[in-house]
Amino acid sequence: MPIHARNIAGLTITAAVAGIIAASGLTTASAASATCKDISALSGKALTSCIHTLRLQARAAGKTAEQADEAYLAAKHRTAAAQTQATALGTAADQAALVAERSRARAAAVAAQLARTGGSLGQTTEVLLSGNGATEVLYHLSRMTELTSDTSELASDAKRDQAQADDLQQQASLAVQRVASEEEEAKELYRAAEKASDAARLLVAQAEEKRSPGSNAVNVQAYADLPSDASVAATVVAFARAQIGEPYVFGAAGPGSWDCSGLTMSAFASTGRDIGGHGVNVQYELARSTGLLVPYSEAQPGDLLFYGSGDFYHVAVYSGDGTMIEAPYPGRSVREVPIRTADLAPVVARFTS
Repeated sequence: MPIHARNIAGLTITAAVAGIIAASGLTTASAASATCKDISALSGKALTSCIHTLRLQARAAGKTAEQADEAYLAAKHRTAAAQTQATALGTAADQAALVAERSRARAAAVAAQLARTGGSLGQTTEVLLSGNGATEVLYHLSRMTELTSDTSELASDAKRDQAQADDLQQQASLAVQRVASEEEEAKELYRAAEKASDAARLLVAQAEEKRSPGSNAVNVQAYADLPSDASVAATVVAFARAQIGEPYVFGAAGPGSWDCSGLTMSAFASTGRDIGGHGVNVQYELARSTGLLVPYSEAQPGDLLFYGSGDFYHVAVYSGDGTMIEAPYPGRSVREVPIRTADLAPVVARFTS
């Protein structure tokens, strides 16, 4: 996709995320209704009711943060691509400048030759008086015309080549500026969504901890216990499971912290497989383009589950028996939970085959 088209697509994504943040009203000040903000004053049915309300609000905030996360990752990919193109354009510009310099040198050489071989009236008069005849006079006159034409053409070439070099340099600079601006915008949108999500998740955690102390504890299963002859699917699931309890951090791909696509990317990297890179949509697109998508009804352990429609915002590892392992959202750690069906794509990616 041309840089300009990619830029428009990226701005559309970030604008959509900004709209979601505004429409949901998810800010640190509105993360919960007034009656649910003071957890310390709640108990019994009132606390249970508030936990339900807070979970709904936190879920919406988490989804918005995930969408902003994915939009930022996409913007970073575009920036990297633009930098690569800028490097290529810079090389082309240097080559064009070299060609221009050579053209100028050739023009100067021809001009010098013109001066030596017939560039003055005195030289022509000398030929006429030498008695060598009209043939030699005509030869010198035609040669002078030819050299004058060559000089003009070479000078024109040099000017054209230099203009091309300048244009390539300008294209490179503008390409990087456009995507860098888009990336910064996506980063700011993510920060706003992350802040709202953190506030909402904190309230849920506080309410759940008050109702059931220790409810946020995790049970980590060791990856080191995996047999050496384990299948790719078993290795992927075991790797993801070994990260349970480690925190979600935007843009992280371990060790010690993860975002959703960073976890899946690293889980497959542990088997020596590349699933497209760091980003939900790049992983989905690689599976789609290589024929590795299968119906969700046929899901097997190690398959990737996607959330969203068109622009996906979350990915998880199917671990079997209706469960999945995910790095869920800011404020939560890697966990193994029942599969959520809301926003779940009807296909899974099978990179294990």
